[in-house]
Amino acid sequence: MSAAIQPAQYAVAGSDLKIASVEAYRLKLPYKSAVSFKSAKQEVGEFVLLRIVLNNGVDGIAESVCRPEHSGEDAISVAYEIENFFKPLMVGADPLGHLALLEKLSRIRRCTASKALIDIALWDIRGKVFGQPVWRLLGGTTPKPVPLSWIAHGNTVEGQIDEVKKMRETRGYRGMKLKTWRCNADDVRMVEGVRKVVGDDMCIYIDCNGSYSETQARAILPRMSQFNISFIEEPCDFLDLQRAARMAADLPVALLGDQSCPSLEDANANIRANAVGAVSVKMRRTGLTESLKIIALCEAIGIPVVIGTDSESRIAAMPRMHLRSAVPHLDPWPTETHFFDKLADDVFAGDFQFADGAITPNDAPGFGASFDRKQIEKYAF
Repeated sequence: MSAAIQPAQYAVAGSDLKIASVEAYRLKLPYKSAVSFKSAKQEVGEFVLLRIVLNNGVDGIAESVCRPEHSGEDAISVAYEIENFFKPLMVGADPLGHLALLEKLSRIRRCTASKALIDIALWDIRGKVFGQPVWRLLGGTTPKPVPLSWIAHGNTVEGQIDEVKKMRETRGYRGMKLKTWRCNADDVRMVEGVRKVVGDDMCIYIDCNGSYSETQARAILPRMSQFNISFIEEPCDFLDLQRAARMAADLPVALLGDQSCPSLEDANANIRANAVGAVSVKMRRTGLTESLKIIALCEAIGIPVVIGTDSESRIAAMPRMHLRSAVPHLDPWPTETHFFDKLADDVFAGDFQFADGAITPNDAPGFGASFDRKQIEKYAF
């Protein structure tokens, strides 16, 4: 086991550990080709990289994409929040008093991405201080390769089918999420074509991003169930939970809550209303600590959880892999952590074990991710 700080060293100086500095880097990382989202088309992604440094030199890092079309936050605003709202509350604090520090920071309202970044970086620090990978701190055993899903963003039926075939054959992805924004029979034809390409066993599901009207959803989406899709993510932009619950009862496939479940409170409300049959956890919104609470809630109720994509680079992929490999309830669903494969470059430094559509976390302390300062200089803005 490699570690910057061994447990014995912590025993000597643990009570003296303090947060010495908080740094936020704004980055623009290029995609291999333009990525089309429902609300934006981008050739470059904006990110914030957070680094929390202790008085003994140990650091913790975390990364978040910043896309205002999705979250209302860009990299400038997130970095500003960290520097001006949270840094003054963090410097001098005990990094292992994690929950107390998060409670202190919660007095500042909203700032979702900033709080999630801080939470993840503190988990990275905890692993490094104790000389353990985070998957072990979460109770995991030696991790197996974590299977990944690819999200096909193609703009045409044929384009999406071809993209699925390519990523399955050349990169080995174990699951496929398909964007269904056409709201007509072409979406059904696309799902049928993908099922023929990947065979009967692969997990495939669809994401409507709220594009369908309720009438369209009832008329079109049931036709996809014959192709063995696992979930229907956010079919409509519902006015209230009661309408969502009626749709969930009418459709033959479980609804996967994403935008409707951005927090523990929202996930609980949707589950209690029977408005969702599965939940997508995104660490950009709920960090690691609140994500664990959502997963525990879903496990108690008996509904699946998928780790959703946060348009992550390899740095942000690592925490998601530790979470997925440590918590048995997250089986058997592949995680959507795949955006590192859409990026042309990033600032990651470390051991990244991606092969045959899966990532295997190693036993490095924390999340096992670091960054290249020359790459930071190259992509900082």
